[in-house]
Amino acid sequence: MKIGMLVIWLCILPFLLGAEKKRLDEPLSSRTCNYVIDVYLDTENKKVKGKQTVVFSNPSGDTIRTMPFHLYYNAFKNNKSIFNTGHSRIPREIPDEEIEQGIWGKMQVLEVKDAEGRSLDFGYIQPDTDNKHDHTVLEVRLEEPILPYDSCRLEMEWISNIPKAKARTGYNREFFFMVQWYPKLGVYEPAGSRFAEKGQWNCHQYHPNTEYFGEFGVYEVTIDLPEKFKTGASGFPIKETESGKDRKKITYLAEDVIDFAWTAHPGFIEIIEEWNGIEIKLLIMPEHICNKERFLKAAKNTFEFFEQYLEKYPYPTLTIVSPPFHGLFSGAMEYPTLITSPTLCDLPAGIKTTETLTIHELTHQYFMQMVATNEQEEPWMDEGFTSFFEAKILDKYYPEGVVDLDYFDIKVGSAELRRGRFMSTYNPKVNPLSDFGFNFKHGSSGDIFYGKAATGLMTLEGLVGEEVMQEIMKTYFHRWKFKHPCRNDFLEIVDEVVGKELGQEKKEIANDFMKQLIYGTEVCDYSVASITNFLIPEPLGYFEDDEDCKFPNEEQWENEYLSKVILFRNEGITVPQEIRIVFDDGSEKLEYWDGKKRSYEFVYRGQHKIECAEIDPGLKIPLDKNQINNSRTIKQKNNGLLRATVSLLTWMESIMAGLGTLI
Repeated sequence: MKIGMLVIWLCILPFLLGAEKKRLDEPLSSRTCNYVIDVYLDTENKKVKGKQTVVFSNPSGDTIRTMPFHLYYNAFKNNKSIFNTGHSRIPREIPDEEIEQGIWGKMQVLEVKDAEGRSLDFGYIQPDTDNKHDHTVLEVRLEEPILPYDSCRLEMEWISNIPKAKARTGYNREFFFMVQWYPKLGVYEPAGSRFAEKGQWNCHQYHPNTEYFGEFGVYEVTIDLPEKFKTGASGFPIKETESGKDRKKITYLAEDVIDFAWTAHPGFIEIIEEWNGIEIKLLIMPEHICNKERFLKAAKNTFEFFEQYLEKYPYPTLTIVSPPFHGLFSGAMEYPTLITSPTLCDLPAGIKTTETLTIHELTHQYFMQMVATNEQEEPWMDEGFTSFFEAKILDKYYPEGVVDLDYFDIKVGSAELRRGRFMSTYNPKVNPLSDFGFNFKHGSSGDIFYGKAATGLMTLEGLVGEEVMQEIMKTYFHRWKFKHPCRNDFLEIVDEVVGKELGQEKKEIANDFMKQLIYGTEVCDYSVASITNFLIPEPLGYFEDDEDCKFPNEEQWENEYLSKVILFRNEGITVPQEIRIVFDDGSEKLEYWDGKKRSYEFVYRGQHKIECAEIDPGLKIPLDKNQINNSRTIKQKNNGLLRATVSLLTWMESIMAGLGTLI
């Protein structure tokens, strides 16, 4: 018996020592909400049974009497939930087969006990609407309130029907993607944090148009599942044991994260590489193994970029999941230290969807995970920031373009693609960025969350310069990581950094632009309306009260021209503009216009005519929706044709956005 135990310990000791090395040296966050979860995966009946201990620390001076939990699976409980009836940019059709067979996802909390072992009362609430059929928020009523800065421990038992291949989560055949799968505590916001005028729970119902918001903590999750399944999860494994016939238990630890996700499939191939102390695990299907280097290279490029631009990725692991074809419902999503990125081996090397999705979802680890803004209320502060950096990373490491088709001589960069997503939207004025995500009821939400926000940040960079923009982002990240900022916190940093680096005038320009971008619905469009060159006639005739008459004098008179450029502001957003004026002798002037009036003119008198004029020659204002009308020339050149061609190619953004969800 003793020898047998010794053999077991010798086998698991390297495993435990490896796990110990991956633990963080010190906490990164306040660790306000911590979980210990034991879950049993019933693959035959498509159910999970769970027990969890939740320890919540009151971050405020308030006395708290209730605790709300997200029960996301209940979005799929009936066809009357907000998820199934609200406005959405994702497909939510319920197949007739599932309706006829009664296949619905759901979560039922069986019991809640406090630290004293007392069973607590609980029930569904609807904080956002009066839809009584929506059971996605459960309120637990405490026997004893949580005093200021004190803590509370709850024991919960629950059982769930795993939904069949729904948006982002569920199962299909033997593929399980387990996200938003456990009772998840809302976020308590003390007075003064984000938009809270007084202490409050932030726990919205599950709206289809938005993603998630969670509190920082430590997760220790033990998964009991069939032995043949290969798994991946947030964090890293710390223990694995047998669990009955043909079953096993794997325990994962994830520190300083806002959520926990995991996946299981018997067909995964596991590839592990290391980059600068970070373990990269790729779970990929055999039919997609040809693209493994595309995933790994994109991940390493992203890690390298952020180490130079913001700071080193602080977690010891990253898991990339490339799901099977029948698991595409889980594709292109981000969870703490685990991302999904679909691929196809038939995808041409010149279409970098695999790289784009990997870089985008990995970038979320900085903004969705570490900064952890509220994706339900301010989705642009995650998706827009992520799209801004996605374009930077792709254009740096893949300068040939994210669409690079030599046969058709087509090359499109990522920044242009991001811009194109907003410019091609159905209605760019439908809602301001400041609206809660679930208030986008009439379309264009994704184009605005992603495209408008990213293009707006690119424009801010054009106004203040790349170095100052990096200082803004670095200051914002370092000051607010692990603290849940809102837009006001970012705007304060824009004011602070621009004022310090560039002065009061530039600070006011940046502040004015950001307020238009966030709170307004207007778009940006400037144009060169006309160029005129009038020959100033030689003075002839009588000009004084005398007898002298001026006659033509061809030898002494040199022709002079009165040249004029007229500019229009066609839309509502006002942005300062640079204008390049080129004369027929090749000389140039770079002029400046504050961009506020509806029309403006530059007038010159001299011996040379204006040949062409161009607004924003440095392309610093990508938010301008029509760059074709930014220039006008007297003598046609190829430059305008080239620019028009690039602008026409922005329609490919819609195709690429579609590919992101289809492959």
